[in-house]
Amino acid sequence: MGKTVAVVGAGISGLSTAYVLANQGFQVTVLAKAFSPHTTSNRAAAFWFPYHVRGDQRGIGWVATSYQYFKDLSADPASGISFIKIVKGIKAGIVDDANWIEFMPPNTCTEVPREQLPTGYQQGFQAMVPLVETQLFLPYLQGLLTDKGVVFKEATITNLATIATAYDVVVNCAGLGAVDLCKDNHLFPVRGQVLLVEPGFPDAIFLDNHTPTYIVPRQDATIIGGTYEEHVGVETTEPDTLQQLLVKASNVFPELQHKRIIGSWAGLRPFRATVRLAQETDTNIIHNYGHGGSGFTLSFGCAEAVLQLMETPNP
Repeated sequence: MGKTVAVVGAGISGLSTAYVLANQGFQVTVLAKAFSPHTTSNRAAAFWFPYHVRGDQRGIGWVATSYQYFKDLSADPASGISFIKIVKGIKAGIVDDANWIEFMPPNTCTEVPREQLPTGYQQGFQAMVPLVETQLFLPYLQGLLTDKGVVFKEATITNLATIATAYDVVVNCAGLGAVDLCKDNHLFPVRGQVLLVEPGFPDAIFLDNHTPTYIVPRQDATIIGGTYEEHVGVETTEPDTLQQLLVKASNVFPELQHKRIIGSWAGLRPFRATVRLAQETDTNIIHNYGHGGSGFTLSFGCAEAVLQLMETPNP
């Protein structure tokens, strides 16, 4: 029998970690106070893109690994993963930080001719990226884990040390829960609000980091986002903000203003200047949290990094 591992947290970081470890024969238990569909990950637009991770060079390998995992998993139509074109637009007069390009898989990103861009945009790039339909993928992934013998237990963990004696390894994927679990004052919430309109338009993801605006066509809805509200810890939407999102998106694609509104979400991104992915010295606890708005993009790459730490002697 393989080593026993407790993964704390059942968002995409926790589930991807459980998946990688279960594939290596570890006996995995996922401990969380909430499971899909009641996690922050369920409210993510969830397309692969190196969003706010470009200051951490470790992320280049992590995002590439996640890209490949999503590519492999997309072979099953039931996964809810598809590859879709993303267009990143840059408005006239904006100087864009182009170092995100080094995080893209080689030869996947090309420049869009200016005449093909929406009005007001002077430059654009396009690539094919994984779109993860969370309402399909998270239950699908949880099903794969169940088939692999992973155990799910509802639990509120308030002290990692109290469970560390019951397992060979504890992996902390608690997201914002690490604020209290680890007394980490470098971690804070960033609220994102999105609007949902009826599906069917457009046929590609559109992203403008500076407005900021993103438009994500899913099977169940077209998601219009978003906001980036630092240190706001309330998961509620605001009517005025949602209206502003629709106006900004309609400035890109006027057709959107005629689409029927079918819902709205708010979620809290667990932001940290750098992801905490490390083992505590002289403990069996590994931390994997602080992925901000790039939880899906980093997920399987960080999970593989956790596996590498488990295979490395603790200093």
